[in-house]
Amino acid sequence: MFERQEWLAAARATMADYADVCARLAELEAEAARQLARTIQAYRWPDQAPVPDRKNTYGTQQIGEHRYGEDLTCELAVANGTSETSAQMLTGDVVELTTRLPGCWAKVVGAEAPLWQARRIVQECEGLRADAWPVVDDMVAPALGALGPARLARLTHAAIALADPDRERHCAALSRSRWVSTGADRNDPLAGWLSSRLDRTDALNLEGTVTHLADLLAVGSEDTTDKLRAKALGLLANPAAALAFIGHAVTGDDPDPALMKTAQAWTPPVQVYAHVCVDTLDDPEALARLENIGPLLIEQIARITRGSRIRLTPAIHIGGAGLTADSYEIPQAIRDHVLLREAHDVFPYSSIESRHLDLDHTIPYVNGQPGQTTPANLAPLSRRAHRVKTDAGWHLDQIYPGDYLWHTGAGQIIYVNPTGTHRPPMRQ
Repeated sequence: MFERQEWLAAARATMADYADVCARLAELEAEAARQLARTIQAYRWPDQAPVPDRKNTYGTQQIGEHRYGEDLTCELAVANGTSETSAQMLTGDVVELTTRLPGCWAKVVGAEAPLWQARRIVQECEGLRADAWPVVDDMVAPALGALGPARLARLTHAAIALADPDRERHCAALSRSRWVSTGADRNDPLAGWLSSRLDRTDALNLEGTVTHLADLLAVGSEDTTDKLRAKALGLLANPAAALAFIGHAVTGDDPDPALMKTAQAWTPPVQVYAHVCVDTLDDPEALARLENIGPLLIEQIARITRGSRIRLTPAIHIGGAGLTADSYEIPQAIRDHVLLREAHDVFPYSSIESRHLDLDHTIPYVNGQPGQTTPANLAPLSRRAHRVKTDAGWHLDQIYPGDYLWHTGAGQIIYVNPTGTHRPPMRQ
């Protein structure tokens, strides 16, 4: 028989345990914030110390108005499980909190508000006059941790407008700027989005043209109006092709050859790097990875390049056996193998695509020794990752081609392989 009071008592006891864990976690997060601020301060480059201006020595990095030890943000990235860029932003936000918004920072280290919420206030204050920060701190700090995110955001905006009216006017002027932005759809790799701010007249004219093209495309089509409008906008990506289509749709005549030649000239070349397992080439439902796009079924690749001029490049089998060179310079064949093996920077938690990076000799190159330039001794690294490996006391081992073990200057150990970044098992 169901005993409601007994059931409810057990559920509430579990909830009380969870609330207790959350309270303890808040205290730990406050202690972590205090330690983070101490760490950032410890890495701050002494004002009286000269800034290194030569290679092959421990250097500095500029964050905001101050210089810090070069591997500060790399160490923080490993400790927090974030990218190095995110660690730079974290460092800058904490410095601003501790120096410009002391009231808000007190709420964080007092376990009254989470650090992420205080960081949002810092980010909203970007570009604020120096004398305006205390006004924002006085108005917002009492509400930090006491108001929900939406109310806190409104209060922050009001405080900024009151503290620095000129900045508010400048932001309003920026909102009148004109721009066009495109991007990929995270939920559908075959789709993309487009957003823009146009002059009202241009927007109205574009609306009319899209509507007219959608009406022409609707003949014999069962697509929805929204889909037809999306196709119409896509057709406008090549104005000559759009004109050829309109001429044929309206008159029924074959398109003007000169117009078709122009349309072909306006068609952009597309280079797609597809990573496919050789054993699945004949399977249309197998997965491929397209750089800058993500995973797709093999049969879907043709939809990405539809209507484009295509340049085919030879397929490369990833393995690298027998590929070696004696020179420091890396032959293209070896570079191609490494870039196809490593899709991203091999620094922990990095999301930088490897095709934009230099290749680093894992074991430093020594003149006169043969066979050092080989896929088993090469990896893509960002410039900062290369510098901390070379000059900041970090050590990198390539245990096996594609498997990396990092030892940081502060003694952290982290493992990177094709599946991502992994910490060693915690000691019991």
